Amino acid sequence: MRVRRSSWWLLSWMWSAAACDERPPLPVEDRCPVCECACEGTVVVEPVQAIPPGPPPVTHVPPTAEIGELVASAMRKMNFDDGKGCLADLDELHAIDPKVDARLAVTRGMCEMLIGRCQEGKQRVARWYQEETNMHPERAAATAESLAGMRCRGGDSTDRDRLLRAYFELSDGAYMNKRSAADCKAALDVARALIPRVKPQGPEDSQIRDSPQALFHTAATCLGRAGDCQAALAVYREFYPSLASVKDPAMRAKIVQDSFNSSIAHCAQAKTP
Repeated sequence: MRVRRSSWWLLSWMWSAAACDERPPLPVEDRCPVCECACEGTVVVEPVQAIPPGPPPVTHVPPTAEIGELVASAMRKMNFDDGKGCLADLDELHAIDPKVDARLAVTRGMCEMLIGRCQEGKQRVARWYQEETNMHPERAAATAESLAGMRCRGGDSTDRDRLLRAYFELSDGAYMNKRSAADCKAALDVARALIPRVKPQGPEDSQIRDSPQALFHTAATCLGRAGDCQAALAVYREFYPSLASVKDPAMRAKIVQDSFNSSIAHCAQAKTP
């Protein structure tokens, strides 16, 4: 069948228009729908949701003021011989900050001495000096023993502890804190009883070896400051170094009296009974 001229012209025009269409092709995403993977076994990762900012985590801050007050209170009670109260403060401090309490091991040891736990206190003090200051064990033990002479009270105190305590009280009364004559006499009685029984532990044990030799001056000064010069002179004569080389009794008495007058300042005018 023949195509009419008008129809042929129309078809030719449409083919030419299609051939001359220079517009860019549509993008793939505009022509095809988005594929959704629904394969079995596929792990679908959910998008991460942003976490809104919140308050910072709360950290525990030790109450500095309370710690300082407990430390000061423990030290104050120790100085007033209140070992029980001192340990109560240190126990409370330990509950708040154990590290601060650990640094106060020497204080805790001395407070233990005050309540009669003398051996435990000495061990604690000596251990602290060894571990924290690298002190030789013998020196650390001697240091702890010196502190025990100040702080040990009854309890498990040994004869050595009690003698060192007596020496400390006489020396403190003579050169530091004025004591009563009764205090000086009580400490002197302990020293008299224990000196024959407590022996030096070695050549470096100067606390036990040398203290009796100085007792004539220390005990007399303690009594002299207390106002009992008659007792001071009697003690001075009792413990004065040997004058065996001086044969004349009157000369020996004069030597002792002159020495007493020149060295015991509080009793310079005392006379030999």
